[in-house]
Amino acid sequence: MILLRATLLSMTASLCLSACGGADTASGDAPGAAMTGTSGETGAAQGSIPTLAEGPDVCFRAIAKHLGADAKVSEISSFFSVGKEIDPSDGKPAGEMTSCSVQYQSPDDPRKLLNTRLDLNSGQFSPPSPVEITVMGGNAAEFRLDDYLIPLSQVDAAALSSVMTAQKGRLSSVYGNYAWSGVRLSAPGPFNNRHTLRLDLTGRLAANDIKENGYASVSTDGKTITADHLMP
Repeated sequence: MILLRATLLSMTASLCLSACGGADTASGDAPGAAMTGTSGETGAAQGSIPTLAEGPDVCFRAIAKHLGADAKVSEISSFFSVGKEIDPSDGKPAGEMTSCSVQYQSPDDPRKLLNTRLDLNSGQFSPPSPVEITVMGGNAAEFRLDDYLIPLSQVDAAALSSVMTAQKGRLSSVYGNYAWSGVRLSAPGPFNNRHTLRLDLTGRLAANDIKENGYASVSTDGKTITADHLMP
């Protein structure tokens, strides 16, 4: 019954989350937004700024250290530089983290969400800011935030390394050069009744050097691709 109720809610109500007064979450979630990154084959971290070479869960680990492994989260977004070979306008070293943010349940009021972002220079998270929740296409009085939360301990982003490695052969047959540009945790929505991990990719097509973006949705245990849009 819990699963049916969650499925019905996700089909009849779309959760719109945006940090009050900030563009952090809006820009990361917008369809077609420019996202940069690199594959797990890049080198060591540049200085103190985290890199994808430390693992696809590098942002998730920082959040767990900050909030605790049992914190209930709604969405996590981490993005990485692709480097100049893929995007000439990218001034950061390939694989360097460009953002890491999380929306999580307020410890003071479980009906509300908070947002915090990692300061890449200091290594500290920003003070929490409130997130405005808007329910569209459903009865707002029936909305339950718990249906859009998952304990961080139940998300295994580290396991995504195997998924990324398994795609190397087929991706290399289409892309002359490609990089993993984002690792995210997506909340349930109109097309999915449960949380999913998401891998974002940016590459140059071997046939014509055109830059192309793709993504794959993966189960929260980091093992099974549930939606594959990596290929053009």
